[in-house]
Amino acid sequence: MRYLSAILMILIVAGGCLLHQLSVLKIPILDDLQRTFYDFQIQLSPFSTSAETLDVVIVNIDEKSLAAYGQWPWRRDILAQLVEHLFNHYQIKTLGFDMVFAEPSDTTAVEVLDLLAATELHQNALFQKAYQSLKPQLDFDALFAQSIQSHSVALGMVFNSDVEPNVNQLPLPLLTLPQDRQQASDLIQAQSYIANLAAMHQNASGAGFFDNPLLDDDGVFRRVPLVQSFRGHVYPSLALEMARLAIGAQKVDLVLKNIGGALIPEQILLAQKQLKLDSEGAVYVPYLGAAFHFNYYSVFDVFENQILVEALRDKVVLLGTDSAGLLDLRTTPFGSLFPGVEVHANIVQGILSDNLKYQPQNIMSYQLGALVVSVIAVILLILVKDPRWQLTVWIGGIITALALTQYGWEMGWILPNALAIAQFVFTGAFVIATTLLFEFRKKHSIVRRFGQYVPPALVSDMAKSPDRFQLVGQQKTLTVMFSDIRDFTRISEGLNAVELSELINRYLTTMTQIIHQHNGTIDKYIGDAIMAFWGAPVDNANHAIDALNASVEMQLALVKLNKEFVQKGWPQLAVGIGINSGEMHVGNMGSEFRMAYTVMGDEVNLASRLEGLTKVYDSPILLSENTYQQVQSSVYMLREIDRVRVKGKQKAISLYQLAFYPHEEAVQGALTKFARFLDLYRTQQWLEAKKLLDEMYRQTILSDELYQLYRLRIQFYQITPPAEDWDGVYTYQVK
Repeated sequence: MRYLSAILMILIVAGGCLLHQLSVLKIPILDDLQRTFYDFQIQLSPFSTSAETLDVVIVNIDEKSLAAYGQWPWRRDILAQLVEHLFNHYQIKTLGFDMVFAEPSDTTAVEVLDLLAATELHQNALFQKAYQSLKPQLDFDALFAQSIQSHSVALGMVFNSDVEPNVNQLPLPLLTLPQDRQQASDLIQAQSYIANLAAMHQNASGAGFFDNPLLDDDGVFRRVPLVQSFRGHVYPSLALEMARLAIGAQKVDLVLKNIGGALIPEQILLAQKQLKLDSEGAVYVPYLGAAFHFNYYSVFDVFENQILVEALRDKVVLLGTDSAGLLDLRTTPFGSLFPGVEVHANIVQGILSDNLKYQPQNIMSYQLGALVVSVIAVILLILVKDPRWQLTVWIGGIITALALTQYGWEMGWILPNALAIAQFVFTGAFVIATTLLFEFRKKHSIVRRFGQYVPPALVSDMAKSPDRFQLVGQQKTLTVMFSDIRDFTRISEGLNAVELSELINRYLTTMTQIIHQHNGTIDKYIGDAIMAFWGAPVDNANHAIDALNASVEMQLALVKLNKEFVQKGWPQLAVGIGINSGEMHVGNMGSEFRMAYTVMGDEVNLASRLEGLTKVYDSPILLSENTYQQVQSSVYMLREIDRVRVKGKQKAISLYQLAFYPHEEAVQGALTKFARFLDLYRTQQWLEAKKLLDEMYRQTILSDELYQLYRLRIQFYQITPPAEDWDGVYTYQVK
């Protein structure tokens, strides 16, 4: 039966993957899985190339530069000076502008000069000399066009997917598709464009588009087209043009394959380089790492010569920005705060270093073959009887598949193995789980019995070795804790049934989580009270320390809970906790109708009495003498606050309290003073004891309740002295 269910699961999963691969039934989550797998692959790739050794750098329009040269866009004479300075002083190889210059500069100054020249000033020789000198310097567009004319400069342009008015004229294309094949091509076809002024692109060494229409469904940039088509004319991307200029290639050759009458892009030939393309003329962006992996150099520092010439010499430079108001952010496999200029930089660097990865042809056949192999591998896994060997084979299969995928990655191939691997992982895990289900019934029985009481980590340990644990009663030294919400009756009367249920559930959930985190076992909930113990069913030598740690964390958590309750209009809670250690009876107890794993005995009752005394001493936590002996070496500061005899116990016990003070030195001094006070009190030195009591109260060492308790006792004993053999023990009738 279990084999039948496993085979059925394999067929269902494999069938879904097959239908998705054949596009018969598209399952979005499978596309998301493939994209996530690719993202992990590129994120985990070892990028050993440092920014200093890269061919591409970014000259940055940063805040410092904007403060120096004004808000963007700058006058084009400034850009002309930047071009000349980069090429003449820093001797860069190529410059690319990740922007488009579609509108002419402001010509107001030139027009004013022309108006003046039309007046009587035109007869003034001095004016004519100034006019002839100044006018060329005020034609900023001409200055910029002249600066890029003699250098290796690529300009940007924008292709739009919507029909909008075209701006300016496009430069010459790479090629023009035959008219009868233009619509049959898979190339991305732009509907409109924004180009540079004619004077700009006529003087530039090249121009390319810098928009990216290949955004994946999840909004992430993974692929970028190197070529696009506009009305049958094919144009390069800015990154492709910059790479062409950088390697000195005269042209870009686009190789198209005729498949069924459609012209499908196959590759680009760029000098000696072969750039593999997908059917849309795109490549995967060869990201070298997270954002700001490339070196950024401030425009201001460039102008001020504060950068070493060697840092920019022979570099391919992109003019970009990291200024908050101008930053063009893209979502990539490395996050949503990735500068758009670095997308271009990664592509240029990938072309120059031959690091463009691609999917091999006939990728559909490859994916179907990988899916068939994964199904066969899981069916063979069923034939392995031993779950340990099943797990070994399963892990080995996963490692092998990942290794083959990584090998392809190193060879420059992007192998879409995510679906085949996911099918093998999921169905293989189902096969192993089905086998293990029959092997661990006894262990699951223990989990069912103890899951509500014992922390999951302890249940897991018990399930691994069930023979070590028993349900029958036994005597053990344990630590037990009682906690109770003070004045809960009054609190419950102020809330309706729904609010009271929400409050108590929120409180008990938080406290139970803390008890479990510290290896405690929940015995029972008694209304708003919690009973828990440590040291069973799993042995724990540190049961007292764990109980104390849990109690302290519970009180700290209560502070946060109360803030939450106040926001909801609920009353704040105060909780008292009593802790005692000793020998108790623990085991499965009850009737034939209902059983419970619980603890019983005098030491359990004493812990309950201590919880009741927390209200008397205004102490959030009270420890017995037995517990104190086991935790006194802990990090906590503890002080004895009284010696009492509770109902049902003939033997007197000392009560201990956590000392909550901000500084260790202050705590130690407070403990010493209170110990001195107890000595005076127990030796019936009432005046000295009262004086020290008042002093501690003024120093806020004592709470109001504790101060009043001892003040009234001293007053009583001064009037009615205790017996001569009185040892300082106070008797309480606490239920």
